[in-house]
Formats: sequence, structure tokens, C-alpha cells
Amino acid sequence: MENMNNQGKTDKQYEDSARFAGYSIIGMIILMIFATLSTGCTTTKECCDHSNKIIEHYEKTSIK
Repeated sequence: MENMNNQGKTDKQYEDSARFAGYSIIGMIILMIFATLSTGCTTTKECCDHSNKIIEHYEKTSIK
């Protein structure tokens, strides 16, 4: 019984599985970065229009 740690896979299959898992993780990180950058205030401009109102509200309601 050779190579018990690979759960019945050959070395090539194990390497391919590990490589695919690595590419999947890198792909998820890239998608998360893209989603974060594409929905920010600088790209959508929605929250930037209301940011002054939000700041004024918090300045008025903050405890001094």
C-alpha cells in the first residue's frame, strides 16, 4: 500500500488537485478584490453625493 496520504490518487492526480485548489483560491481573491473596487464610493458616486449630509448628521448627534 504505497502513498496512503493521497487517498488512492496517483502523484499526478494529487498534484493536479492541489494546483486546481490553488488556482481556485487565487481566483476567489481576485474576484473579491474586483467586487470591492467596483462597488466603492469612488466608482459608484452614490454615497459621495450624500456624504456631506451623513457627516453633518453625525456631527449634530455626537456627544461632545
